[in-house]
Amino acid sequence: MEFSEFGRFLTQGSGIVQLMDDLGGAGQAGEVSMLGGGNPGAIPAMQTFFRKAMTELLGDGARFDAVIGAYDSPEGDLRFRQALAHLLRDTYGWRIDAGNIAVTNGSQSTFFVLFNLFSGRYADGGRRKVLLPLTPEYIGYADAGLGETIFVANRPSIELKADNLFKYHVDVEGLHVDPGIGAMCVSRPTNPTGNVLTDTEVDILRERCRAAGIPLILDCAYGTPFPNIIFTQARPVWDDGIVLCLSLSKLGLPGVRTGIVVAEPKVI
Repeated sequence: MEFSEFGRFLTQGSGIVQLMDDLGGAGQAGEVSMLGGGNPGAIPAMQTFFRKAMTELLGDGARFDAVIGAYDSPEGDLRFRQALAHLLRDTYGWRIDAGNIAVTNGSQSTFFVLFNLFSGRYADGGRRKVLLPLTPEYIGYADAGLGETIFVANRPSIELKADNLFKYHVDVEGLHVDPGIGAMCVSRPTNPTGNVLTDTEVDILRERCRAAGIPLILDCAYGTPFPNIIFTQARPVWDDGIVLCLSLSKLGLPGVRTGIVVAEPKVI
């Protein structure tokens, strides 16, 4: 048999597929393999909490039957979305409700949809790309265009520090958002460097995106508001110009493959 161009692209190797394949093989060995790759550590207190929650679910016939035997709405479980909206509204004062939240099958599927939502051919016949305002960036983004080049990247400015350390910054002077850009995306903290954009840098990106009429996609899978695995000051931020992407994986639940998008209802 012969595959189409799409099929050949889908079946060829990629960095993220190889990484996950390695992790799967290591997990079968039954021994500890310090390969990293993003699997969160198993924290005993959290594992106990998760087991307790699962036991309660198994003991509640109606809830268990709903989990395994009923489709949720396309946006995800309403009670979960309402609870999360309540948490974010009460904690940060964000003006959101369940209509601003969607649940996805993990971050990879989230970004596949978002990048193709804002890049490619538009109704006017023009084509747009996703601007990465800071590189290096997450390898998992690379294949979202299904073989098409959908990204344009901005080189960072580099601050040299003592003890052979350095920090990446957004090169604000060299950052240009032209009409060929459909969205801007940045991870915070940046994967794989661990760099955390400052609040000032995020505010500048928000202003640039708002002026250009495009969304700022913030990938906070490791960052604020949760799981907050960062060790510097970073203010959680959201408004109707931001598409905020979160994940339950780094809270200790990678196996449930749950991504979260907080955005204006049109995006949801």
